Amino acid sequence: MKTKIIIIAAAFISSAWTTPSTESLRLPDNKTENVKAKQNQSFAFFRTHRQGRGITATWGMISTSGITDFSIQRTYEDPNDIYSNWIEVCTMSCNNSRSFKVTDTNVLPGTISYRIVAMNGFTPVDVSDISTERIVQH
Repeated sequence: MKTKIIIIAAAFISSAWTTPSTESLRLPDNKTENVKAKQNQSFAFFRTHRQGRGITATWGMISTSGITDFSIQRTYEDPNDIYSNWIEVCTMSCNNSRSFKVTDTNVLPGTISYRIVAMNGFTPVDVSDISTERIVQH
């Protein structure tokens, strides 16, 4: 009897510590949606750099088919934690161009991570890699 209880408790504890296989995304309407799409299938590159008092993000697309908008998001938390709060900096319409650029001028000192979410309406299609910048002071 004790052996069964220990096995059940061990199974419960191990299942409680596994992380979900889907990535949690903060959408423009502040709803959280689990996305099973592969990450970074459409992005050719994604870079950020400090420019003046802000951060400029540039990215290029391999294909823009099925993408209507981009959601530029940032977090001051651990970007690899699925429970991090990603805040939408802005949205940008997708056009016929293959490269895009936006500057976030509302940044505070600290470690800031950015990502781009390619959207089809309100449905996430693809997520870029994460790029991190460090601002010591303004």
